Amino acid sequence: MLNVIAIVAGMAVPGAVAQAPLLPPATLVEARVSPSDRVWQALDLQMIMPILRDEAVAEAADMEADGLIAGAGKPWAEAVADVHDVARLEGLFREGIAAALSAADPSAIDRGLAFQESGLGRRLLDLELAARRAMLDDEVEAQARDGFARALARGDLRAQQVLRLIDEADLVAPNVTGALNASLAFSRGFEEAGGFDMPLSEEQLLAETLAQRGQIEVETAEWLRSYLLLSYSSLSDAEMETFIRYASSREGRAVAQVLFGAFDRVLQRTSFELGLAAALRLQGREL
Repeated sequence: MLNVIAIVAGMAVPGAVAQAPLLPPATLVEARVSPSDRVWQALDLQMIMPILRDEAVAEAADMEADGLIAGAGKPWAEAVADVHDVARLEGLFREGIAAALSAADPSAIDRGLAFQESGLGRRLLDLELAARRAMLDDEVEAQARDGFARALARGDLRAQQVLRLIDEADLVAPNVTGALNASLAFSRGFEEAGGFDMPLSEEQLLAETLAQRGQIEVETAEWLRSYLLLSYSSLSDAEMETFIRYASSREGRAVAQVLFGAFDRVLQRTSFELGLAAALRLQGREL
């Protein structure tokens, strides 16, 4: 699962409603943005949906090329693209946001989104989206990983700041949890469609999933380090410190929890369906 804590975007200029007193009260009520819509707009999440699809499709193509997907039918990347239809992802993500907000502190969310809507917040969005698109290219990702290793070896301040951000904002654990949930959902779908030679119990599926934790933790930490360094290399030291303080604050964590909750809902649903599709593919069938 990919971290999106710094995905941000602009909204209306603060005070815009106060500067428009001629609008009748009914219009003001109709124009009011719901909390869920504000999160969606403030974080410009519609920009992430196509990237989620492209990431899934790229991984699917690699898996099929490496012989990791058996069976017959349409190309696996095409099947994965169907599951990750952008409009469908948006619907799932919006449902996840609404569910996560129901358990969130409204005042913390409000303060967190105020940062996301700021000038620095909008800049962070642009940088993260650009880096995430770039890392769809395997060569770019390899260069980013190597770049972080070299920066850390020479004592580069930005590499140290990235490590602090990951630690102080606690970014690894929720990403690992999301990845484990997605892996378990895939196995459940694969089991439900008869993909295993012998049926597995829920306890067996869970044990097999938890056995992956160590590897997932390592891969998640490595990906985050390279991705965040690539994203934030153009920030000033002061801007990076400002972001670290925000990301580790109560309001920063509140916004992050909403996003992780939404991602978890999306990934569990799509992973379950991919498990179904993979099992059916072994049987010469399709979803």
